Amino acid sequence: MKLKEIADILEAELRGDGELEIKGVSSLEDAVEGEIAPFYRKKYEKLALSSKASAFLVGPDTVIPGKNLIISENPRATLIKLIKIFHPEEPGEKGISPNATVDPTAKIGRDVYIGDFVKIGKNVVLGDGVKIDAGVVVYHDVKIGSGTRIYSNVVIREGTEIGERCIIHPGVVIGCDGFGFEAGEKIPQVGRVVIGDDVEIGANTVIDRSALGTTRIGNRVKIGNLCLIAHGTKIGEDSMFAGMIAIGGSAKIGKGVICGGMAGIRDNVEVGDRAMIAAKACVLRKVAPGDIIGGCPNTKLNTWKRAMVRLYRLGKKGKDKE
Repeated sequence: MKLKEIADILEAELRGDGELEIKGVSSLEDAVEGEIAPFYRKKYEKLALSSKASAFLVGPDTVIPGKNLIISENPRATLIKLIKIFHPEEPGEKGISPNATVDPTAKIGRDVYIGDFVKIGKNVVLGDGVKIDAGVVVYHDVKIGSGTRIYSNVVIREGTEIGERCIIHPGVVIGCDGFGFEAGEKIPQVGRVVIGDDVEIGANTVIDRSALGTTRIGNRVKIGNLCLIAHGTKIGEDSMFAGMIAIGGSAKIGKGVICGGMAGIRDNVEVGDRAMIAAKACVLRKVAPGDIIGGCPNTKLNTWKRAMVRLYRLGKKGKDKE
């Protein structure tokens, strides 16, 4: 595809040889001749100058002398479109594998794909265009909305509801028992999990059901790999969680919350709308809306940073300086 054709599709400005043939998109480091690479961070300038890419996707203030450029006001968003040009989504398979087990009471929508060794339980409802890869187990009374994609080896326990256009990556477990005991006796976990539309759940993440009531994930929430969402937690829409995050039971997470990797949120804690939690933070107390916090126990991020600087300076006098 010619570079000018790519620029037209992306609705971006072209600077350079529009007749140049482009065969793919790659990173600055791995790109070869005939490929286009994204460059929108100043710290990668040396890497861009040494890159073998034939063209670059850049922001409006970026200049690379002698290079072919596609210029976008928002290069990160444009990169999504660029990748899709060279890696269009596969249409996918349809139909039910003869190796799958589907209970006769299940209601299956149009254009559904059910792969090898999938088990679909009683009274399950699958919306139109649902795709379920090999080895998935869907217990009874589960509802899965139209267009949702479920990758291999996912387990979805009874009563779970999953919205439309969700993406659930391999190894996810939804609706397993929460951790509940009293005087050494297990408390029955008879609640359920409800997941909204356009949610993405990373590989090997676990979302627990509660003893009573509902564990609820709002619309458009994005959850990374290896996370734990404990029983009874409520997460507001448009929130994002990086990998290896653990959220204790009955926590209340607001809308638009962003949480860095390996952070922990204690049970029953409330996190306000649009709060930001730094990586490895330990949230033990309420976080106000819009707060940016870090450390353990959690405090304002800048306060925590200053405290760490003072801590490392303790005792560093004369010969003790490092």
